[in-house]
Amino acid sequence: MMELACGGQLDARRPDGRRASLLTKSGIPFEVSVTGGRGKLTPVLRYTTEAATQNMEIGTRADAQLAAIGDLVRWLPKGDETVVDLFRSFVATLYPDPTKVSTGSAAWIGIAHDTAAPHHAARLKMYCGLNVPGAVRQLCSTWPDFVGFASAPVEEKLFKPTFATIEVDAHGEVIHKLYLKARYDDVAVPMKMVRYFGDPAWEVLSELVRCGADAAELHRYDFFISCARGSGAPVFGLDVGAREHDMTGLARELASRHHGTPHAVDALAQAAESCGATLRYSFVGMGFSADQGIEKLKVYGAPTWNTD
Repeated sequence: MMELACGGQLDARRPDGRRASLLTKSGIPFEVSVTGGRGKLTPVLRYTTEAATQNMEIGTRADAQLAAIGDLVRWLPKGDETVVDLFRSFVATLYPDPTKVSTGSAAWIGIAHDTAAPHHAARLKMYCGLNVPGAVRQLCSTWPDFVGFASAPVEEKLFKPTFATIEVDAHGEVIHKLYLKARYDDVAVPMKMVRYFGDPAWEVLSELVRCGADAAELHRYDFFISCARGSGAPVFGLDVGAREHDMTGLARELASRHHGTPHAVDALAQAAESCGATLRYSFVGMGFSADQGIEKLKVYGAPTWNTD
C-alpha cells in the first residue's frame, strides 16, 4: 500500500532542488504516527504520504493522487467504486481545474493499519489544501458537514482554514474534518484559541504545559485546530507542531500520561535508526470530547537521512 500511495518516490528534493513535498520540513513525502488514549496504546500504525512528488506539473501530481487512492480503496473491507467516487468528488470540489492549483497546495493520502486486520486498511484519508481561491465556499456549499467550523474565527485574522479531509474507515463510516491554522507567531494565539473553542482548547493547552511546554512560549509552536464529524458528536482536536523545538521530551511525557507508556513513541525513533535515519518528532495531537476530556494522543514523526 505504501508503494502505491507514494508512487515509489520518497526523495526529499525535486529535480529543481526544492522540497519535494510540503508534508514535512525536510521535504520527504512520508510522516508516520502512533496513537492511543485513556492509558492505552492503539495497535494501529498510521502514515501520510504523497504521490508523484518528483513531477513538478501540478495536474500530473493531482492525477497521480487520484489514481493512487482509486487503487488503495480495494484494501478497505467495504471499499468499492462508491468510495472511489467519494474521494474523486472531494478532490474535484476543491481542485476543479488542477492547472490553476498553485504549487503551494497539497493533496496527501493517509493510511492506517490495525494489527487486528493486517491484510486490510483500517482507514483511508485524503487531505486537500484550501488555498485555492473560493475553495472554502465551494467546500461548504457542496459538503454541508464542513459548514460552521470553517468560518467561526476568521474575522480575527489569526486563524485560516488550511486543510479539509475525507476519511473512510473499515466499517464504511465517512468522517469529515477541517483544520484551521494559526496564521501568525502571535502571543495572542493561545488566548484566542481558548476564547473561540472554550474548554477543549484550554484543557489541551494546559496539558502541554503540564507535560513540559513553557506557557510563555506556546505561541511559538505551530497550531492546527480541527473539528471532525462522523456519525457521533463532533470532536475537537489540536495538533501542535515543533517548528524549531525539540519535542522528544514533550512527546514522551504526553505518551506516558495518555498511552500509559512511551513505548510506541520510542519505537518510531528506533525504526528510523534501524534504517540509518534520525526521527524528528514533528507534531503531537490531542483529541477532546465533552464526555471523556482528552481522550486521544497522536505523536507524529518524520525520518531524515544525513546525505553529507
